[in-house]
Amino acid sequence: MAKVKYKFNPHTLKFDVISHPLRKKIANIAIHLFVNLTLAATLVYIYSIFLDTPKEKNIKREIENTIVKYELFQRKINEKVLLVKEFQKRDNNIYRAIFEADTIPASQKEGGYGGVNRYKSFEKFEHANLFIKTFTLFDQLNWQVYLQSKSFDEVIDLARNKEKMTHCIPAIQPVSLTTISAHFGFRSDPFTHHLKMHYGIDFSGSIGTPVHATGEGVVVSAEFSFTGYGKEVVIDHGFGYKTRYAHLSKIEVQAGDKIIRGQVIGLLGNSGRSTGPHLHYEVMLRNSAIDPLNYFNDLTSEDYDDMVKFATVGKTEHDTLD
Repeated sequence: MAKVKYKFNPHTLKFDVISHPLRKKIANIAIHLFVNLTLAATLVYIYSIFLDTPKEKNIKREIENTIVKYELFQRKINEKVLLVKEFQKRDNNIYRAIFEADTIPASQKEGGYGGVNRYKSFEKFEHANLFIKTFTLFDQLNWQVYLQSKSFDEVIDLARNKEKMTHCIPAIQPVSLTTISAHFGFRSDPFTHHLKMHYGIDFSGSIGTPVHATGEGVVVSAEFSFTGYGKEVVIDHGFGYKTRYAHLSKIEVQAGDKIIRGQVIGLLGNSGRSTGPHLHYEVMLRNSAIDPLNYFNDLTSEDYDDMVKFATVGKTEHDTLD
């Protein structure tokens, strides 16, 4: 039974029953309900700020585990990068050096993955830097492994062709029993007397002295050159090597001829821009002139004569077989 409340009436000197209209009762209930809900919402908000829900705790734990996994993955990638760098060091300093091949430039090793920002999709994540760094390292490793694999393929080919390479690389003097009158390097130009780079070696001698190919190869040019070299022969030996024989008095070969070491390709002369009878001889490696002295083997005059005889017989037999 509901409790009845009374209120004293000073006019009638009696206690009157306190009555509440339905509307007022509903209003009071609504006010109490609003206050309670507001208080509850405030408490929940404060709780959410300072304390995590079980679901949030699980999510944060998973995020922390993922971060640890990515950091471990980065360590493993860095270990593999160091291993690849060791391979690159051996490749450049040992394997490629043995076969006189160009080293792979650092810019090429570090390149191969530039251009469009392929990691843009990660920028919206909270730990974007972690993801971007990890995938950058991974892409770099993949590129370096690919590049090193291609390099080893090239070294394998060089090893297989090593014997052929020894026959092709320029390794003797082009003329026998002659004097070197001008070396590789800067010198005073005999015409202008200005300091100028001399890209080969000059051998003085008598006109008509036989000029021999210094390695096996194919003649790519055998004609008069208007650049000052006069009558010249250029041989491509493969493996990046070419040789030039200039100022000849006579050319004994033609473009397309296959040449063997020691074969006579022309006669020493005085054609072109020349101050006297001599042979201008150049060695080029990948189109850059290098000092021919680095490629001369020490041969006695008897050994040289034997080599020339062998070249003559070998060329005759080769022509007969063709």
